[in-house]
Amino acid sequence: HTCQESIEAIDEENKTINYKLFDGDIDNQFKVFKLIFQAIDKENDSAIIKWTIEYERIGEEVDPPYGYIEYVHKCTKDIDVHLLKA
Repeated sequence: HTCQESIEAIDEENKTINYKLFDGDIDNQFKVFKLIFQAIDKENDSAIIKWTIEYERIGEEVDPPYGYIEYVHKCTKDIDVHLLKA
């Protein structure tokens, strides 16, 4: 799948970045497709990451973006492994 991305907003206080995906395959299936990345502080100087996907399909015949959710999950696991090695 192909698409472009842009950062719509960065909220440093809430440690949130909002991304918009567009063009290519995304526009063929979705009117709106956004990823929201938020770091939530925990005890012991650690944090968890919360991903939110907001989307609007162009029609009922378009499936929900399960493949994109799996991709974000895999990337997050890869980042976690990398950070644990650091």
